[in-house]
Amino acid sequence: MLTYMDLVQQCFYSKTGWSWDNTYEHILSTPNNLLNFPIPNGFNVFVSSRNTDFNFSSISISQVDRLSGSLSYLSSSVNLDEHYRNSKALPINSVVQGYRDLDSRDIKGNIYTEKPFMIYGKMYFPSKLLEGMIIKRFRPDLQLIVKFINTPKLNKLTNPTTIFTIYLQRQTENSSHDFIYSTREHLFGFRCLYHFDILNSSPKLSVVGTPYSTQTDVKPTENKCPSKLSAGCELWYSAGSVSPGISIAARYTTYIDTMRYLIDNLPTYTPAFINSNFHPYLNPYSNGSKQVILSIPYAISTIHPLTFTMAINPLLGTLESTYAIKSEAKYTRDTYHGNKDISYMGKMGFVFSSKYQFNIYSYESDLILGAQLLRSKILTWNNKEKNLKDGDYKETHLIPQNKGLEHSSDIQVPKQKNALDITKISQHNVVYKVSEQEFNENNTAPATLDDVNIIVEDRTDLHPQMSEADEDYISSLKLSGSIGKKNLRLSWEGKFHDWIVSSGVSMDMKGQSASPRVLKYGIEFCYNS
Repeated sequence: MLTYMDLVQQCFYSKTGWSWDNTYEHILSTPNNLLNFPIPNGFNVFVSSRNTDFNFSSISISQVDRLSGSLSYLSSSVNLDEHYRNSKALPINSVVQGYRDLDSRDIKGNIYTEKPFMIYGKMYFPSKLLEGMIIKRFRPDLQLIVKFINTPKLNKLTNPTTIFTIYLQRQTENSSHDFIYSTREHLFGFRCLYHFDILNSSPKLSVVGTPYSTQTDVKPTENKCPSKLSAGCELWYSAGSVSPGISIAARYTTYIDTMRYLIDNLPTYTPAFINSNFHPYLNPYSNGSKQVILSIPYAISTIHPLTFTMAINPLLGTLESTYAIKSEAKYTRDTYHGNKDISYMGKMGFVFSSKYQFNIYSYESDLILGAQLLRSKILTWNNKEKNLKDGDYKETHLIPQNKGLEHSSDIQVPKQKNALDITKISQHNVVYKVSEQEFNENNTAPATLDDVNIIVEDRTDLHPQMSEADEDYISSLKLSGSIGKKNLRLSWEGKFHDWIVSSGVSMDMKGQSASPRVLKYGIEFCYNS
């Protein structure tokens, strides 16, 4: 689970236009979150608070072998009201480290023109270990991070030690570069990451008129691909021990905001009359003007967000490949715990991930499998209160004569079906263009206003639509296991009233005894105001 200070740092990045994922350090974050997720150790309680608009503080108490804790403080030069949420209103998927839903807008160029900074400090007791971090933005695409750790003198034989690590980071829309220096053994490092479109952008024709007029405007638009390939490497050299290090990795991922891709790239028109509750291809991103997708010249294929990565370390001889796919589904039931008068709706999410490791020197290999199950709130309603008259469901369209029909007919919406649910394009759909011949055969010329007469009545859905807050997940269950090492990891994260709870256990399945040996277990309670 993401710590409170890391959460505030992500809010700082979101506010100032800096991408958290646009760096080589996080290129393998999705498989690591699903397969090597951390397990709490012992009993831990974290209580955090936003003291002012710019200051945050947190205190933690842990009980493993003995009682210990920490006190941390963070200060930001910008107001984080737009992105900060307390634990009651915070979506669980914001703190659960699972599948990283990348958005094409996350890797675009920064637009924040000011020079913000953030200061963070943390002290552990009773050891009095001190750590801190300073983030300073010089330009919208350039920032400096300074981290330090101070170890106090524990006994007469040891001396206090302070280690500084400096990061100079530069980000653009298509690349990122990190220059790193650490005072420990005078370690020098360099990281780079580059992004590539899988398909080259090409102009295509889009209809920018209305089907109820004889004139339509056709203009070329840019066809953007909803997926990217990212590749990079890191180089290390320790002047103290005269030892190098290198790793190379690549990641292919599909973006989640495919509906926006459909709206921006498919031909659309602005109708004279449209019922926004009925039409399945309504543009939800248009401000005031209702644009509808012309779906005839395109074929739609439903897929799910996926991430595929490959990484290699030539010096150690390790090679690994990972695969992760995410699926979401909404469900409705007519009875709730045997009560036929109450129906309910919910949303489930499932993520599957796998990783294969191989060493070219020792020929050792391992296969790790993992899965994550997400659950949202359950929305209930009374069927008796939602029963309406038959006329409330009626929605009549007079079909134009020139469409090959002998006479106009009335189309009545089925009483027990929601047309929007049947034909709705989900955010995980992608499109591909069909051949030009099929386009010419299937494309129909727009009708005129004289041939069309549309009568649209107000229509009430049979069940309420889930709001954005209702769709937020409230619990997560993760499970991963290694076939070669024969270990098992289990973690549950969710909400209990205003608290965020995380618990888990790690077991060794190849012990000498018949029962598995527990390696680590614990539970965490987090609250922030």
